Amino acid sequence: MKPAMSDASCELLGGFFTIFAHATRMRILCALQQEPMSVTEIANHAGLTVTNTSQHLRLMRDRGAVIAEKRAQNVYYRIADPRFAQAMLLIREALLEQMQQETKGVSASAPRRKRSKVLQPA
Repeated sequence: MKPAMSDASCELLGGFFTIFAHATRMRILCALQQEPMSVTEIANHAGLTVTNTSQHLRLMRDRGAVIAEKRAQNVYYRIADPRFAQAMLLIREALLEQMQQETKGVSASAPRRKRSKVLQPA
């Protein structure tokens, strides 16, 4: 059995996980899974304004989730550690499986209803 995490570790993780707690920052991280991007590219990919994207990126950089690299006139951002992207995918997979299990549990216990015409196969 692994020992429990220290309070300091819990605080560190809690602060870092605030990055994952905002859908906009998740869209930014998803965009950056492909390749490093400039603020403008990230904003276009995530459907955000450049100003809003920059504000989120500053917080993400301060928390260590992304790294900024200057290339000529532009600053490019990338995910600081590939394990952060792996963690996102792992959590997403677990949540999807959980939702599927909940859906199976609800459909197994719920009385069957007549399907609407919209939902019936063609």
